[in-house]
Amino acid sequence: MRSIRKQIGDHPVLAFFVGAYAITWGIWFPVLSAIDRGLIAYNTPALVVLVAGSFGPPLSAAIVTYLTGGSLKRWFSQVLRWRVAPRWWLAAFGLPLILYTLMAAVHLLLGGKLNSNEVNPLASIPLAYLNIFFWGGGNEELGWRGFALPYLQERYSALASSLVIGVVWAVWHAPSGIIERGVTGWAVDLPIYAVIVVGISIVATLLYNNTGGSVLITMVFHAGVNAAQGLYPVEGMFTPTGELARFVAWAVLVGVLLAVFGWRSLARGDVAGAAQAGARHRSDRGESGHSHPTD
Repeated sequence: MRSIRKQIGDHPVLAFFVGAYAITWGIWFPVLSAIDRGLIAYNTPALVVLVAGSFGPPLSAAIVTYLTGGSLKRWFSQVLRWRVAPRWWLAAFGLPLILYTLMAAVHLLLGGKLNSNEVNPLASIPLAYLNIFFWGGGNEELGWRGFALPYLQERYSALASSLVIGVVWAVWHAPSGIIERGVTGWAVDLPIYAVIVVGISIVATLLYNNTGGSVLITMVFHAGVNAAQGLYPVEGMFTPTGELARFVAWAVLVGVLLAVFGWRSLARGDVAGAAQAGARHRSDRGESGHSHPTD
């Protein structure tokens, strides 16, 4: 056991990635395969099990944090960091709307047509938002941003760290894509999907770094990106033209943010390291941690 702890301690991010994949894929592949073959129904019990699988990243992060002697309390407390400057709350809620506005504008320029029937009823958006926030994507953030990001940023730039997480995160979603479209179909769709996930990863890094490590803010943003799809007013969101518009919108949004904040830290001040996130003992890196402005 001591040897295993040492191996995990020497390679915590790799251990986290392996654990996240093992937990999630170990649940998703069998259940989705059984549903696809008609062995079980896609009903509430099956959905509950699939949702449980989506908690692979935070569960893996908690396990690695515990085994490496980090503070689970400090790690989890990142979800409770709500006292940040109002502009970051505005950014978390507003950037998804800006993204889809850009996407719609590009889509229309490429020949898309407005269709109000494409827009979900406004009353359904809050429930969709809350579902995503708690267990449809937001729940992953304690892993990707709350654990992997602080470790990676101790060695790499914020942009490079975001790219690594984005690629790993995109492939982590593979079971549903492979079972729905087959290995070849998923491989064809993966580059487009990865662009979206990498875009989310970069913006989430920016929000995390500028709020002193608030996973809560990244959860709000993540939920907003998914939920705001229901407000998209142009036909053919997932057609080749719609996907091109999505790519352009993400490129513009990320390009502007990189130009304003820079690619090294994606922040105006210091960024949270693993010790500050609770992922490792402060004594491992000394007690003189940087301060992390939240304004």
